[in-house]
Amino acid sequence: MRTSARRSAIIASAVAALAALGATPAGAATAAATPAGASTAAATPAGVCGSGYTQIDSHAFRNASAELARVHLFYNASTRSNCVVTFHSASTGGYALTTGAWLDVDGDGKGQAKDQGAYSSYAGPVRLAAGSRCVKWGGMIEAGVGTYTYTSSWEHCG
Repeated sequence: MRTSARRSAIIASAVAALAALGATPAGAATAAATPAGASTAAATPAGVCGSGYTQIDSHAFRNASAELARVHLFYNASTRSNCVVTFHSASTGGYALTTGAWLDVDGDGKGQAKDQGAYSSYAGPVRLAAGSRCVKWGGMIEAGVGTYTYTSSWEHCG
């Protein structure tokens, strides 16, 4: 009994010290981990991509009973850029799962741009200027015993 009380006090002190430094230990808060440099205030796929982007496509990752995540493709007509983000659904939000988003522009010579890691809310944003070229986009999530992946064909040209 005494050991449990001491352990709880030590954990509480550690959490308070980390909070004072602006850090949050894994599992100690409900805020989801986000990709480096991302704002947690942008809690929607459109918010993550930023102003001026309009969703033009999406693909859901589902198991037999629920949607696990959805990869979104956005386009900004004024900058002629695309943005891809893979967002966790309610069933996977808050769990650090391997999640990815990628984008490739046909003929730009840059290859695929990708963000993948153990995220608990979303992967991305991945942005590339596309101009009048076709894009190949997609995402993934590892959830439960499966890996769910989607990559489009070359599409959304011009």
